[in-house]
Amino acid sequence: PVRAHVGARGFRDAGLRPDVTLAIISKIEHEQADHILFAGDLGIDRLAAKVSKLRHLPIASTFVRGNCDSAWSFSEAAFPLPTQYAVLHMGKRIIFLTHGHLYGVKTSYDYLRMEAKDRGNDLCIFGHTHVPYLEEEEMILFNPGAVKDGLYGILNINNGEINIEHRRL
Repeated sequence: PVRAHVGARGFRDAGLRPDVTLAIISKIEHEQADHILFAGDLGIDRLAAKVSKLRHLPIASTFVRGNCDSAWSFSEAAFPLPTQYAVLHMGKRIIFLTHGHLYGVKTSYDYLRMEAKDRGNDLCIFGHTHVPYLEEEEMILFNPGAVKDGLYGILNINNGEINIEHRRL
């Protein structure tokens, strides 16, 4: 079984609220996830002392870059620059992780859905809109909402079966 935490756009905004950032990280550690997925706009430049915490997470993590993530801010923080998207193989499933801004998600999910499906993915996790979203039709589209609002997601994959849900701190 695979258990992952999903966060989007929120660490950038949560950088202005260190209590939210620390609470999410604490929740991740407490719930014993196998992996943490960050769907962009990390706001590495605003996290200051928490960068060390992110560098030394006790579980696997995958970050993708959002529209507010600059190469300069990651360089200044001596943190690896994330890619625009990631494809992960977890528990017999394929996950497409992206921020979503390159796919026009504030207008429509059609291009994102088509891109993820054409790549053979079972699940697409994205951010950018700050709005929680779950669609389970041809494939699963999931936006956890904004971490700054205390929102995140839990993904469980057991024997190939996907269970994903929204959570609030």
